[in-house]
Amino acid sequence: MNESCLSGLTRALQQGEARARREGRAVLVVFSLAAERLQPLRLFAANRQMFGQSLFWSSDQGALALAGFGCTEEISPPSAERFGASTRAWRQLLERAHQVGPRQAYLCGGFSFDPQVPRSAQWQSFASTSLVLPRLLLLSEGEQQHWLFSLWVEPGADVVQCAAALEAEWSLLQARYHHAPAAQLPAGIEAEADPQAAERWQDCVARAIGRIQGGELSKVVLAREVCLQASRSIPCGPLLENLGAAYPQAFLFAFSRGDSCFLGATPERLVRVARGTLSTVALAGTCARGLHEQQDAELGQALLDSAKDRHEHALVVQTLRESLQPYCAMLEIAPQPQLHRLAHVQHLLTPVLGRLRPQVELLQVVDALHPTPAVGGLPRGEALGYIREHEQLDRGWYAAPVGWLNAEGDGEFAVALRSALIRGNRAHLFAGCGIVGESDPASEYQETCLKLRTISEALRPPTASPSVAVSGGQSAL
Repeated sequence: MNESCLSGLTRALQQGEARARREGRAVLVVFSLAAERLQPLRLFAANRQMFGQSLFWSSDQGALALAGFGCTEEISPPSAERFGASTRAWRQLLERAHQVGPRQAYLCGGFSFDPQVPRSAQWQSFASTSLVLPRLLLLSEGEQQHWLFSLWVEPGADVVQCAAALEAEWSLLQARYHHAPAAQLPAGIEAEADPQAAERWQDCVARAIGRIQGGELSKVVLAREVCLQASRSIPCGPLLENLGAAYPQAFLFAFSRGDSCFLGATPERLVRVARGTLSTVALAGTCARGLHEQQDAELGQALLDSAKDRHEHALVVQTLRESLQPYCAMLEIAPQPQLHRLAHVQHLLTPVLGRLRPQVELLQVVDALHPTPAVGGLPRGEALGYIREHEQLDRGWYAAPVGWLNAEGDGEFAVALRSALIRGNRAHLFAGCGIVGESDPASEYQETCLKLRTISEALRPPTASPSVAVSGGQSAL
């Protein structure tokens, strides 16, 4: 940090301290300045465990990226009314903020899928709601990059010392970015043996199909977990790099708490708000990719022609329409789905655009949409109840909203699919399927195997064997 930047930070802190003395309480200072060109993912990888908490986010094929470190403030209200309480807490935080520079504050984090499910040991580091204001944040937007520094300043604080502490942390981030050795993924990684896992999960699907055919539900989404164990700790940087290279159109994310990191490459946007315009997608209905162009096209056409998949997709579209109409002055939904092709699977996708009504805020819309029928089911309440009783899995942040929002009211949340929780040398992978009356348990199981390949293949170093089993012995990846 050069002298002019340091003096700008010091002045901002001085102004904040003066306001703190006037108000008789601490003031949140947020200072931003233009940054030299850095790679946000590399910065995250080099510094992930240096500040207790860290995060990475990338969307629009890297056109927007965030790398955040440390925690100046965390919004983590009780589970009841967690979205509304988070909105109010964010408003109150901004009222106490003194913001200086070209960019305003960013809040980043996520939510658990279902706060009513008892938290398992592996998810203890992740609260049911955790929205963090990073102490240091690199924001990359197209060709522009900015650093954002945030700090609470008490009345009478030594602002010169505060500025020096922030500069020292910033210098450490930079030094590790330029000099930390590149991490390598471990060569050996194996699935933990559970010979009955496939049979148990398919039995669960069969029971759900029976309930649906009996009229209790229209659809329920059931997920499963696969645990992989490596010969040593799994570094998140190269794993994210592999995911980014294989899925450039996905939302790439990572939220790190100590030794635990929840990360993924999800194809599904929950909602994006930019200057009052809302965009989202209906994503439901899945099939494999073909081995060659003709087979790929035939599989895609079969998906478009599938009555079962079109029905499942139509349920999601209709629910989106009903959920968004109260919040939108205008809503535009494409009349027919299109194919959305990824490395191993292709989905049915329908884009949705809307114009928010005045005073509607982003987390209100997140609340209205989560969980979508693509990750929960229909009717929503009955499906969630069925999942709680029968799935026997703490999803944690899997299939839940993760993303960011800023002081200007813009933001973006994705549905945390194609994801894993990394804890030391263990990787907990998650995948699920939408179950309807026409579902077949064996086919649904194979669909989860396809989805699990997103992470399992990214865990392989370039020289590793091309086979990592994640399917209880029935499918090698």
